[in-house]
Amino acid sequence: MKKIVLAVLLIAVMLSLTANAIAAKKVESENVEGKVTSVMSADPARGMKPTIAVTDKKGERTLFEITPTTTLYGIDMKPVTLEVIKKGASVKVKGTSIVEGIGSATSIRLLK
Repeated sequence: MKKIVLAVLLIAVMLSLTANAIAAKKVESENVEGKVTSVMSADPARGMKPTIAVTDKKGERTLFEITPTTTLYGIDMKPVTLEVIKKGASVKVKGTSIVEGIGSATSIRLLK
């Protein structure tokens, strides 16, 4: 009887670990090219992180969080600050997209 209980517990633990591994794989790589529809600066008092929303040619809007490791480039591929990226600008964003629709930008490049 003890062996059966132990086997059931072992199977439950393995299923739990497998479910966590599957959940972690829901992060997908995203490359979005389009127009900036909004740029939000950080507001630590309100718990808001900097974000950028980009709408592609199909009209799909993607929201990306800008992290301290996000690299921002101008048209000339030189580093720029977030203040340079304005609403209406053409950009290419590389990053990860969480299933819930908010991604994490690894790089943002201004286009012509």
